[in-house]
Amino acid sequence: MRIQGTQPLKSAFLSVEKDMTIITKKILENKRLQRLLYYTDKDPTCLEKEEVSPEMAVKLFGRNIKITPKMHVDKEVLNYIFISFDNFVPNDTNPQYRNNQIAFDIICHNDQWQLKDFQLRPYRIAAEIDTMFNNQKLTGIGTLQFLGAANINVNDEFSGITIFYAAIHGDEDKNRYLAQSTEQEQKAFDEAFEKRFGNILEEDSEE
Repeated sequence: MRIQGTQPLKSAFLSVEKDMTIITKKILENKRLQRLLYYTDKDPTCLEKEEVSPEMAVKLFGRNIKITPKMHVDKEVLNYIFISFDNFVPNDTNPQYRNNQIAFDIICHNDQWQLKDFQLRPYRIAAEIDTMFNNQKLTGIGTLQFLGAANINVNDEFSGITIFYAAIHGDEDKNRYLAQSTEQEQKAFDEAFEKRFGNILEEDSEE
């Protein structure tokens, strides 16, 4: 909502809000990724295993999936994804816009790494994320480009892998909400998603 006496917001930093919403929705649609985070056995993606319900999928956010840089170690939560936006730099051709990196920190309890058939949980999670987002479009003028990956060692109990993507931004950032309500109606977010996240963009869409 716009405050009287202030200019309309036109900063490229506003793209973070919509990008995070798109990322959130994609994760809520990925059943294999949800199982890798929720189940703690060595065969979490087994087709015979019960699917993570929409309500439980929503609860993964704030517990297993973090969008703020704070890790609260919970004995019941052994696998995490931290989503962050970093390294904002001016666009080469349009300095008023800022390109940035999106990082996914995949952190698992060391006892959770080993899956069946020599699979490793952090790398299976990384494969799901990479499949969802590499060369895919968010709000920017280009597609996300894979930049690299690196190991993370948090402490003696938790470690994992970080994967980085480059996002290029442009005019879509300034006009990011023009079609947002229509887009949401067409996509028809499930009830659990709407209840938890549907109000993120509502206030700004009324500007």
